[in-house]
Amino acid sequence: MDTTIIKPNLQFELCVTQMMTSEELQILTLLYQPIIGPQAVSLYITLNTLANKSSSSLFTHHLLLQVLNVGVEELLALRYKLEAVGLIQVYVTEENHHLTYYLKKPMQSKAFFNDGIINVFLNLKVGNSDYQQLKQLFIQDIPKIEGTNISKPFNEVFDTTVLMQSSANLEASPLPQHPDGQRGVKLELAFDQELLFALLKQFGMDEQLLSDKLLDQINKTAFLYKLDEHELARLIFDALDSDGFVNLDTFRKQAKQYFQFLNKGKPIEVVEMPKINQPSPGMDEEKVILSKEKQLLVHLSQNPLDFLRFKQHQKEPVPADRQLVEWLVLDQMMPDGVVNVLVDYVLNISDGRLPKQLVEKIAGEWQRKEIDTTEKAIAQVRATLKAKQKRELEKTMPAAKKVYPKTTRVVRQEQVPDWLKTANQPKQEKKQLSEEDLQKIERMKKLQSQLLNQKG
Repeated sequence: MDTTIIKPNLQFELCVTQMMTSEELQILTLLYQPIIGPQAVSLYITLNTLANKSSSSLFTHHLLLQVLNVGVEELLALRYKLEAVGLIQVYVTEENHHLTYYLKKPMQSKAFFNDGIINVFLNLKVGNSDYQQLKQLFIQDIPKIEGTNISKPFNEVFDTTVLMQSSANLEASPLPQHPDGQRGVKLELAFDQELLFALLKQFGMDEQLLSDKLLDQINKTAFLYKLDEHELARLIFDALDSDGFVNLDTFRKQAKQYFQFLNKGKPIEVVEMPKINQPSPGMDEEKVILSKEKQLLVHLSQNPLDFLRFKQHQKEPVPADRQLVEWLVLDQMMPDGVVNVLVDYVLNISDGRLPKQLVEKIAGEWQRKEIDTTEKAIAQVRATLKAKQKRELEKTMPAAKKVYPKTTRVVRQEQVPDWLKTANQPKQEKKQLSEEDLQKIERMKKLQSQLLNQKG
């Protein structure tokens, strides 16, 4: 079952450990609402109210659609926001496709403002002035009491003499914890941890200096400022204090300064990930392929400079690359999709670089071939990769296998380029596929997948 698909008559079960307190409702309203919006907060409160008011824990999505006055797609988008900020977790069983919504309580204000991700997003959403005002609302003033604290400690009042009579009493059972009981924002790892450790060793640092808590903060910083492993290693090394430990505040400050330096002082922007329609469970394989092709075309149709930023992890292109892309769009009048396919192809075959001569050469070739749509550009890249793969395979073949009888069929097949083959020839080749041909096809598919691979 596709977990993103919900229908009005589909049932779900609500799981809530405790109801919200008035303090948590204030945190939800003033701190979470600016990030996820009032409708997502309304969905969360509705689910909490249903769980509190009803003796049954089973409900249909039709009830939510009617109460919130939204459509299915909008309801799903609101649920995603709650999932993203850690207010809800969704579970599905493979046996009967049973859905369970596990509602989590909002973070306490102190944990919220120390999170490192969600508090930064709140600052970006409302601005630093309003952020500081909201923060002041939740700062608890510690009362100033004169005099000396003479309160007795625990071990001066209680002893263990009686408890020693039964050793079993010495082990107190803690409260049970849910395996996913951690509150707050959950992030996937934004960097290659093994590579980071290897780079730190080059600086003479021991990976054991990085605790799980510190790694979590490093991961959040890497996500916020789009830092790779080399940049992280340098910033971590520069944040070492006199005792050889990583100063987290120094690390965060230097990461922010480094980001602002690279982006010429431009602030971080809060953006929502583009919605990608998932294929429904009932779609056959052919329709799923068409759906993926459609998503690919949409991805490649964006503004070429935005596409280049996407390929560079949202970092601004260098002036030479920007001028090259603008030359393709303005001077050569190539469509955005064609430019993006060309840029993606050159980046993949040139180790992340955009050599000007190579780009101009390919652009000229495509202009002569009248490649003016994204589909034609993708087909041209596939044909080029196929021809290149064929030449590489022929070079690696043993000499004995290269000696073919000089039949007319073989000679004609070698002379005709792939992009000029007629529609009948693939049928003839299909009848004579050997193990070697199948290997060629598999390698070609891998190259195509690498070329057109997109994140997320």
